[in-house]
Amino acid sequence: MGLQRQKENTPTEAAETCFYRIMLLLVMPVFGQVFAWTTYLCSSRLLGHKSMYDKKFAFIHEFQFGYVYLAVWILGIARAALVANANGARAPARVERPDQHVYKIMDGAGSLKDAPYVMMAGTGPQGRFNRAQRGVFNSDEMMPMVLTNIVLAGLVFGPIVACLALLIGCSRVLFGVKYKESTKNRLAGFLPSVIGEKWVEGLVLLCAIKGIFFSAIPV
Repeated sequence: MGLQRQKENTPTEAAETCFYRIMLLLVMPVFGQVFAWTTYLCSSRLLGHKSMYDKKFAFIHEFQFGYVYLAVWILGIARAALVANANGARAPARVERPDQHVYKIMDGAGSLKDAPYVMMAGTGPQGRFNRAQRGVFNSDEMMPMVLTNIVLAGLVFGPIVACLALLIGCSRVLFGVKYKESTKNRLAGFLPSVIGEKWVEGLVLLCAIKGIFFSAIPV
């Protein structure tokens, strides 16, 4: 497929980086907190689980485990910042997904001096294989942080987090299947998986806030 064609309106790296920073470091964390606090309030007030949550948050507060939750959330945000940094450079480089790298034969002289870039095959059985592999690798890249968040949030929210894990798992499978069909189709599974992952991440930050400031937050 090669590099994307140069367009007059191709965004600059600075503009793209700014866009992804706003989306990954501001918009998504805000939505994560909206989902998390809504989940907590509905479960504690409507389902009558407040007493159980209070005991768990009191335990987290007493032994300062809230800082563990906060530390994990901070590392997740740090990774998101790196993703924004990389995604910002993608459009100006004219590199389409699923490519993650661009290779070139580096020869100072001879017939290979001006050799073209080497890109992933994007058509036929080889293209389907490459996209399917990228679906696996993308999920692998997220799995350590997702698993950590699920374990930490699950210690407090139990069955709620199990349901979110089901959402994430099914969405990730759909993401891989659709990615094999085409790059554009992957969004059908990618978007719900991101919602689930950010939802759990939001619960981790909520646990950090409640665990650190337990007595100061009456809800």
